[in-house]
Amino acid sequence: MNSTTKTYQIPNMTSETVEVKDVEREPITGQAVSVNMLKGGVGKSILALNIADRLSVRGHDVLFIDLDPNGHITESLGYEDVFADPTHDLTNIVIHEYGEFEEYIYPTDWEWDFVPASVKLSTLESELSDNSITLLKRNFVQPLLENEEYDYIIMDGGGEWSHIAKAAYGAAARTIIPIPPGDMNRSGFKRTYDRVISEMPDELDFKILAIVPNMITEFIKHDKADRRLLENLNRSETFSKYLPSFARIPPKDWDAIDSGEIDVPKPGLRKNSNLENALEEENMPFGRYIEIQDSISQNDELTLNHLDELARIIEQGGVTNE
Repeated sequence: MNSTTKTYQIPNMTSETVEVKDVEREPITGQAVSVNMLKGGVGKSILALNIADRLSVRGHDVLFIDLDPNGHITESLGYEDVFADPTHDLTNIVIHEYGEFEEYIYPTDWEWDFVPASVKLSTLESELSDNSITLLKRNFVQPLLENEEYDYIIMDGGGEWSHIAKAAYGAAARTIIPIPPGDMNRSGFKRTYDRVISEMPDELDFKILAIVPNMITEFIKHDKADRRLLENLNRSETFSKYLPSFARIPPKDWDAIDSGEIDVPKPGLRKNSNLENALEEENMPFGRYIEIQDSISQNDELTLNHLDELARIIEQGGVTNE
């Protein structure tokens, strides 16, 4: 178990300068995190995969659980046979409480472990209910954390509205929420917040670790979906505190951006074709993919830095505003 004290570089961004402060913190291990929003197409699967990988690179013991019934990440990583295997059924251990953890956990080439999705997730979905939100936590996630098998368990929470997605939120009680531009995505976030997050039982001590404006493509000087998403989140008294430093713009800066008084920044996790290429072409996480490239673009470098910041946010137990 790797929980040694580390020194991190935390950027404090303003409109005129970027200061970097050295902050020494002990990583908060023993956490499970669900990366999810109750809408498809928001980039949650790739984000979850790469956050798990960056935590592993940072020296932690990590388990990544794919709870997406579509199994996109599972098949892309080369576990097609497991996905199609009807005996790979989490229902057995989560609902009926028999079987061993090792039956579901596979090692990977990147020094983190993996629970692949399977065709039997539909069975788990049918046997879960709104009243069984804690079963995944009690019978699978929590024992692994209590036995110190892993420092972090990262879950691709499944997406869309489902009992599995809700169970993943309950099992983790910690979440990172990706939100791409677009009114439908903003509605999906509102639905997630109103129907699940706000309804979490007090005893779960549920916490949003970060909200990530994701798949940003446009300059934010123009009144388009990207601008509306970023400005609304930054101006929100409720949600601005969850934005990573790479997505934060002080409210006073928006008029200055429009008037040309300051350069137009590029906040948020921007769309990067190599995030998908790494998985689709080389069947590996993004960071491992760019390691084998002869050169990397500025966008690749920024993307990796942002993923590392999200890993650091998990280590810290949330966004800090230092």
